[in-house]
Amino acid sequence: MRGKALTVNLNFNLAAGRFLRRINRFKVLVEIDGEEFYAHLPNSGRLATVLHHGIEAYLKKVEDKFSGKNPYRLFAVRRVGVPVIVDAQFSNIIAKMAIEHGLIDSLADYKVDGENFRVGEHVGSRLDLMLKRGMEKFYIEVKSVTHAVNGVALFPDAPTLRGRKHVQKLTALVRCGFKSGIIFSIQRPDAIIMKPNVEVDRHFTELLREAVAEGVKIFTLNSTFQPPRSIKIEPNRPAFTF
Repeated sequence: MRGKALTVNLNFNLAAGRFLRRINRFKVLVEIDGEEFYAHLPNSGRLATVLHHGIEAYLKKVEDKFSGKNPYRLFAVRRVGVPVIVDAQFSNIIAKMAIEHGLIDSLADYKVDGENFRVGEHVGSRLDLMLKRGMEKFYIEVKSVTHAVNGVALFPDAPTLRGRKHVQKLTALVRCGFKSGIIFSIQRPDAIIMKPNVEVDRHFTELLREAVAEGVKIFTLNSTFQPPRSIKIEPNRPAFTF
């Protein structure tokens, strides 16, 4: 239902700084108060429309003994005035909150009964959420979307073998009589529509189209980071289309 929204405050503080450069897949260099630090990047995507030298960065301090030379975790950035949550793992938290607060109408009666659980015996057969309503189960995979071009959010931003396997698993579950779906969690506010990125991964797009034809449901959530520490979550936005 359009018009529903939830604003939540983060339960952790963020330090403001600047993004300098990406070191490798999961490591970046940032500047905070004139001092350079390495930070963990919890996102394996290319982030071509997100990361750029000198943009604002918002980082979570890592307090555990395993942080080593990466004392921060990059949570979000702001590029050309657009805030983008780059922490891909946070999309699962957003999806769970949206379900628990009844933001997604067709999932409003379900409760989260399992997270990051194995489906079947095959390696890699894990899904993000299992919902229950009485004895009925609804299997959900959550995909974090940060890539957008000219108002179009696109997933994936790099070929995704893992994503293809998830779509195949969700389709197989529907064929076995279960309900399943994908929540595309769009982590930036400037997208008007959401599409699968056929130019980057045609196979994923074809599998997703087949999955929808079989009965796999597609849901969208939009998350807007509002510095210093609040998130606005809106369902059914942007609209999904092929």
